Formats: sequence, C-alpha cells, structure tokens
Amino acid sequence: MRQLNEIGEKLKEARKSKGYTLDDLQQITKIQKRYLIAIEEGNYDVMPGKFYARAFIKQYADTVGLNGDQLLEEYTDAVPHTHDEESIEKIATDQTRVGKNTENAFLTKVQEYLPTILIGIIAVAIVAAIYFAVIKTNNQVDEEMITKESEEISVSSAESTATEESATESSESVESEESEEDQGIEVLSSTGSTTTYSVTGSSEGSILTLTATGGDSWISVEADGSTIDAQLITDGSNLETEIPEGTSSLLVIIGNAPATEVNLNGEDISYAPEAENSVRQEIEFQFE
Repeated sequence: MRQLNEIGEKLKEARKSKGYTLDDLQQITKIQKRYLIAIEEGNYDVMPGKFYARAFIKQYADTVGLNGDQLLEEYTDAVPHTHDEESIEKIATDQTRVGKNTENAFLTKVQEYLPTILIGIIAVAIVAAIYFAVIKTNNQVDEEMITKESEEISVSSAESTATEESATESSESVESEESEEDQGIEVLSSTGSTTTYSVTGSSEGSILTLTATGGDSWISVEADGSTIDAQLITDGSNLETEIPEGTSSLLVIIGNAPATEVNLNGEDISYAPEAENSVRQEIEFQFE
C-alpha cells in the first residue's frame, strides 16, 4: 500500500511542477478525472481493468515528464499486472465477429444465387407443364419433338442466366473501380499536436493499422465519439481496427507518437510537422 501511495505522490508532484490541474490532465490525456484521482490516491480498484491501470499510469507519467516504462518497472510489485481477463474478452469478441462474418458471407452467397435457382425451378416447371399438356391432348406426339423443345427451353434459360451473371459481375467491377478511384486522403488542418485529414469516399471496409516501432504505445480509437478500441501495443506488434460502416469522424489518440506508425487503407499517415517530437498526438479522419 505504501508503494502505491509513493507512485501517486510522485505523479502528483510531477503534475504540480508542470502546473497542471486534474482538469488540465483530463483534457490532455482523455483519461477520466476519477481515474486520475484514483492513481494519485493508489486506489486501483475503481479502474476498469488491470490493463487500463498500467496504461493510464504510463500515460500519466509520460504526460507530466516522467518515464512511464521506468516508473512501472520500479514499482512492478505494486502496480497491477495484466493477465488474461482483457485478452479473453477481446478473443471472445473477435470470435463472435468472425462467426457473424462467416454467417453473413453464407447468406450473401445464397442471396447471390437465389435468382438463378428460381429461374431453374421455373424453367423445369414450364417444361413439365408443356410435356404433360402435349401428352394429354395428343398421345402420339413424337417423343423426339418434346425432347427438342425441352432442350431449347433449357438452353434459353442457361443463356439468360449467363447474361444476368455477366451483367452483375460487370456492374460490381465498375462500382469497385469507381470506389477505388474516389478514395483520397488529404490534410485539412494541422495545429499543435493535432492533424485533421479529409477522406473522400465511404468509410465502409476501411482499415486503420497502428504499428509500434522502438517502444510500447498506448492507443485509443473513437468512431463518432464512441471508443471502438483502446489498448497498449508492444514494440514490434500492431493493431488493426475495422472502421464501422457509416462513420463520419474517426479520432486516433496516440500516447507514444515517436514509436507509432499510422496507416489507413494502405497509405501511411504523417503527424503534424510542428509537433513531430511530441509524445502525445491526435489524428482525426473526416469521411466525406
């Protein structure tokens, strides 16, 4: 307990020496004030999880001029260790997402071939109706003529199906090419440690990739004000986040910018030139 208080006092003194109030620190780090107070008082029970306790302590320390990694190592026995509780939850979430994606892919496949199946059924029904009608009215109709008519109907149905599939594939190809051509990323504004980008085209299918190189980095990703990812990525690892369909604004908060690379849909994203050495950076993407 004494070590917990030592961590809190050390962080509190560093904050005051920087001239920051708790409200200032909340605005800078985006960490809720009640969690900042809990860190200073050594009360980690109110934290949302052990992972967040360590991440918040590190970000607090880095923001007030201390070395977060060194502080965590110095008080390693006092600070909660990250076990598998958050990892298990994330794995369960990913598995659910994969299951839903597989189910959606199957339903999409069925819907794609449904018109073809219906056409085939209708064609078979027409052939059967003609066959029985001819048999009923004239039992001496040449069987070869019936077979020929049946083949002609089948060929016509196959040609119609092939034409529809070809038109659908052509339309999808054109739409895909137009979507790729319309995609573009450009800087709207760059002030302090914040850079805003304009992204043309829909956010549907967009992938945000964050890679830690040269150190660990705490990351938070918000889509239209709602957090969709928040975690600490270790040196050499990366985080891939699929942007929800319909997102108009994506905010990426990076706790260790010098050690973090940002990539959107395969394109590398730069930080604000006037704050390249700043530890904390914010990048906002506005989808048009």
